[in-house]
Amino acid sequence: MARPKLYYACTPQLLQDSDGKLRKAFRLNVLDISEGTDRARLLCTVNDVCGSKSRARQLEALLYRNQVSPKHLIDVLEDWLP
Repeated sequence: MARPKLYYACTPQLLQDSDGKLRKAFRLNVLDISEGTDRARLLCTVNDVCGSKSRARQLEALLYRNQVSPKHLIDVLEDWLP
């Protein structure tokens, strides 16, 4: 069986801090977009990975370039986060 082709999409989300204020953050979605599938299949989601759109796009590019599997995603995020 062929290895799945993965797509990484960071989408904006609003989160409430402990003081009650809302802040914008980005959630990471990992999708399987392999050939032969009629639509993308959501594999996993990680909330609050970063706070800026430019950082979110950098993360997407890094993950896509390396086709990081969901199994190793948290390790990569821990190394990537400041």
